[in-house]
Amino acid sequence: MKRILTALVIACFLGYGFLFYAAPLFFPLPAELERAPRGLLFTDREGRPIRRLLDGGLRADEPATFDEFPNALIEATLAAEDSRFFSHNGIDFIGIARALKDAAGAQEFVSGASTITQQTIKLYSPRRKRDFKTKIIEALTARKLEMFADKETILTAYLNKLPYGNQLTGTRAAARSYFAKPLGDLSVAESALLAGLPNKPSKINPWRNLEGAQKRQTWVLQRMAEEKFITSTRLASALNEELNLVPRVAQVFHAPHLIQLIQKHDREAVLEAEAKGTNITTTIDLDLQKFVESAARAELARLCHESKEANDLHAAVVVIENQSGNILALSGSRSFFSSRSGQVNGAWSPRSAGSTLKPFTYLLALQRNYTPATILADTPIEYVSSAGSYQPVNFDRRFNGPVSLRHALANSLNVPAVKLLNALGGPEILHHLLKEDLKLTSLTPTGADYGLGLTLGNAEVRLLELTNAYACLARLGEFRPVRMTKNSTQRGLGDSSVVFDRDAAWLIADILADEQARSEAFGLHSPLNLPFRTAAKTGTSTDFRDNWTIGFTPDYTVGVWVGRFNNHPLNQVSGARGAAPIFHRVMVRLHREREPRWYERPDTIVQHSIDRISGHRLGSHQLPSGRIRRELFIQQHLTPLANNLDYGPDGKTLLSLDYTNWWQSEANDLYRVAELTPIPEHAPPPRFQIISPAEGTVAFLDPDLPSLGGKFPLKISGSGREEIEWASETLAVENDGELSWLILEPGEHEVTACDRNTGREVMTRLSVESL
Repeated sequence: MKRILTALVIACFLGYGFLFYAAPLFFPLPAELERAPRGLLFTDREGRPIRRLLDGGLRADEPATFDEFPNALIEATLAAEDSRFFSHNGIDFIGIARALKDAAGAQEFVSGASTITQQTIKLYSPRRKRDFKTKIIEALTARKLEMFADKETILTAYLNKLPYGNQLTGTRAAARSYFAKPLGDLSVAESALLAGLPNKPSKINPWRNLEGAQKRQTWVLQRMAEEKFITSTRLASALNEELNLVPRVAQVFHAPHLIQLIQKHDREAVLEAEAKGTNITTTIDLDLQKFVESAARAELARLCHESKEANDLHAAVVVIENQSGNILALSGSRSFFSSRSGQVNGAWSPRSAGSTLKPFTYLLALQRNYTPATILADTPIEYVSSAGSYQPVNFDRRFNGPVSLRHALANSLNVPAVKLLNALGGPEILHHLLKEDLKLTSLTPTGADYGLGLTLGNAEVRLLELTNAYACLARLGEFRPVRMTKNSTQRGLGDSSVVFDRDAAWLIADILADEQARSEAFGLHSPLNLPFRTAAKTGTSTDFRDNWTIGFTPDYTVGVWVGRFNNHPLNQVSGARGAAPIFHRVMVRLHREREPRWYERPDTIVQHSIDRISGHRLGSHQLPSGRIRRELFIQQHLTPLANNLDYGPDGKTLLSLDYTNWWQSEANDLYRVAELTPIPEHAPPPRFQIISPAEGTVAFLDPDLPSLGGKFPLKISGSGREEIEWASETLAVENDGELSWLILEPGEHEVTACDRNTGREVMTRLSVESL
């Protein structure tokens, strides 16, 4: 018998040794134990948190170290989950016996016996079927963990992965979200509330079931007293303490659209930060970001009220620091969560550019010997191509005759911009500048897709890229890619290069900042006029679907878009009314703490007096002061000196006969100071012909245009003294004073023009098709 007992003891000893020291070695520890949950943290340029991403669906903060856990939280957790944690070896036999005893009395399991070590293994392991086999695996794996890790390490891993409801994982995230406190500031009562939540985090969610959470908290406090963790006095104090829960998840959530762009365009930096467990420092100025979002919401509310718009307008704003290319603020919508379509990123979604592309056409001209004084003809014209005919018109449907390049750009005239692009060689030159040099990635491969309308903004562009193109103007020709994170360049957004002539860019900045020059279109008290010199350009797309204001000082560039993501038009709201007030407020805020400044005039820029009608420089020629204007020039690019051939016998400035039709129109306001150049006596009479529509024109009825684009202008060339009667057997003709139009219908048509003075008659043919 003694031998049997001895053998039995040895067998039990060996079995215990195998079960608790050898067998666990065959069970691998979860790989995730090496990495506590940690949502990637994005901070602003000063290190202030702006967004923490979920970690695999978990809302986790920076993992805490053991020393950061307050004693009250550790004791509350031990009291609630495993009071003998520091005395058992990973498996609590006393707890198992208690659980079996309770189950026998209740005829079911009413309490668990899993230790904190076992729960840690469960938390870090892949999901398994909850059965007896899984319990054995977790118990043996817990033993292995106890063999290779100390208690502090195990408890730290446990508290960093414990679920506290509402996707909150880890004690740091729970303390911040429920109490807006760091771990070290938790009271005994708050620690007890948190310690009770992992038992049933959804059922006793304190935001939905505070009574249930407090009932569990009371039980935890009583258990703490039973385990002698707290005195009866501290128990009473904790039970009477009023909990100050924050009303909702105190989640840091700023600049969400910028974070999305970083994830898309700087993926390598994101992966590196995730791998190293470091934060990503963005270029955002958090205070400015908050101001931009608030100002946009306030101005949209005002705009909706004043223009009787539905409250579904959105605004996107981009602020770039010119010297560095850093994005200081980026807001993609009115509100990311609380507005319809708010998660659409208006700073990155392509939208019709409107007139915001015009400055780049004029820049190209200034690089090709044009000057701010060069006279452009703001008169009716028609361009015919394989896609049909195209006739540009100005925003106010008026023609201004001879205008300077400065006046045309400052007042955003359409017709001179189209004529200028055509004179420069067509859309390809502008398309190359925008797409290849300025990296407007949303443009299609060729300029022919847009035609001459490219200068008027018939292309879709991204606000962020367009704002950076203006930042290139602000840097007087130097293109730099935008930077969204510190110590990083966003691959794919372009490399640094010089793309403009410095003097030409300086002149564009001067024109865009010229309040007097733009006063005819915008007035002297528009939102574009700030307390300091600011270059600014507005844009409005067809049917008022998009409106823009983009501008700069030497230090900052600001771009603003206002519109609807469903593409519904606004109620006659232009860029000057919709986007400009937001632009104004942001620019003022930027220069609140930084002294506004403007560019010094380069030595290569000179100033001369000019005849404001001809654009020629005045030498010895004398003119009344009202016909003289001071203008700036690149020293190598000057307009000709005025001479006697520029003026008639009475001193009026002579205009080319190209202005004949405009001269006879009601739009002519120069008759007191100018006159048409006389036709030489022996010159042959001008050819009498129809120039609109030209022979063989194909016109398209476009359903996206007002009235399908169904009015086609009628024009002739001649001496300018003809009295024309238009006729067509198949199309109606509409007359309005000096102007006439065809009312288009699909089919093949003939149109005749008869001069009532001479009886001469000419005819042309055109085709009309529906798109």
